[in-house]
Amino acid sequence: MSLDRYRTAIVTGASRGIGAATVRELRVGGLEVYAVARSADDLVALANETGCRPMALDITHRDAVMSALGSLDADVLINNASALVRATASWETAPDDIDALLDVNLRGTLNCLAAVVPGMKARGLGHIVNLGSTSGTWPLSGMPVYAMTKAAIHNLSNTLRLDLHGSGVRVSEISPGRVETGAHLVLAQSQEESRRMFYDGFETLLPADIAEAIMFVLGAPQRMDVSYMEIVPTDQSYGGSQFHKRG
Repeated sequence: MSLDRYRTAIVTGASRGIGAATVRELRVGGLEVYAVARSADDLVALANETGCRPMALDITHRDAVMSALGSLDADVLINNASALVRATASWETAPDDIDALLDVNLRGTLNCLAAVVPGMKARGLGHIVNLGSTSGTWPLSGMPVYAMTKAAIHNLSNTLRLDLHGSGVRVSEISPGRVETGAHLVLAQSQEESRRMFYDGFETLLPADIAEAIMFVLGAPQRMDVSYMEIVPTDQSYGGSQFHKRG
């Protein structure tokens, strides 16, 4: 397993969680990494730690994305950025929350693809990794609109493989179950309630686990495309329908 064919990577949603863990792994692998997030302040510590190139960018703005990413000749694109909103029934989801999910999870992903994929095709080499979710392929109550956007990412990943057939550009979708990123803490009425619901007593995945999976698919031989990888905690059944609580 080697990343020698790749030189430059872009990671969106890089300021925390899976994104930050992936930046760390890619830097250890020797790649130049552009860490993308909305707030430059959130990227300072990561840049100081890893030597990544921080890039404050709102990926929902097409012109800004094209200008910032289009000339980087990136070999790797990790589409990790995702909006998070409070859990509700589908018909109760606030319009602002719907806009945030559609803008970041879908529009932002498409904007990054528009900026990066043409260069990959022209060079005949590249790897796109889309971060999906088990909520996009298995029913999960409480996060319906978020799950809808992740279902769209699943469909997009499959379509990308058709669009890029024969180009030499690989596409992988990583679909995690519950990961202790802290993101779930915004999904309930209070952080205390959310931690009790999602983390306390459960053995969940860590961001580093997903980052290592990303490194695996990137480092696979060029003849091999790990097109889809679902990763769940040992104690979690498909789609989060059942989760064993320890102790």
